[in-house]
Amino acid sequence: MRTSNSKNLILDTAEKLFAQKGYDGASMRAIAEKAGVAQGLIHYHCKTKEQLFEMIISRRSSEINRDRYHLLKKAFEDAKEGLPTIEDVLFTFIRPALEKGQNNWRRYYTSILGFISHSDDKRSRYLIDKYYNPIAKEYIKALKKIMPDVDGAEIYWGYFYATGVAVYSMARTGRIKELSDGKLDEENMEEKIERIVKFVAGGLRSLK
Repeated sequence: MRTSNSKNLILDTAEKLFAQKGYDGASMRAIAEKAGVAQGLIHYHCKTKEQLFEMIISRRSSEINRDRYHLLKKAFEDAKEGLPTIEDVLFTFIRPALEKGQNNWRRYYTSILGFISHSDDKRSRYLIDKYYNPIAKEYIKALKKIMPDVDGAEIYWGYFYATGVAVYSMARTGRIKELSDGKLDEENMEEKIERIVKFVAGGLRSLK
């Protein structure tokens, strides 16, 4: 098995088990057995379970945040009247998360991201700070530019609440279909993105 293939197999398997069993419940041995590889091969790619867990966060966050940086920069470059709208900025934030999340890893990584986003243990705080706070600061800076009349503290809170909506919306739970007795479906991605952006933009505008 090629090194790159074995690494991806291990990461995919570990991602699934961490999502299903939690960090403490997913052992290196169980990951190796599920992946069908020798445990030594896992240690070849990463020395510890903590390193393996971080590799999962690094892999997925880089895919999403790379698109966010690009789209946010483009939104300001293409803006009429000199600045993009709140909706323009929010689209660059929401779309990459939901579009990347359409892949098979969506529900597994979303479970992991939801856990570390809402936990205060040292590992989770470190991972959020390293892989998500840099892009968060870019968005806070962008919101301050396009909403100069809003108090800075409100911008921070607004972004904080927006991330909660984004993380929750990445998951395919089928709950909206259950709550609406089958009338609504979350599978229409464009419609879903539009709704989220409209909802969050309304919240941000109310801060004025």
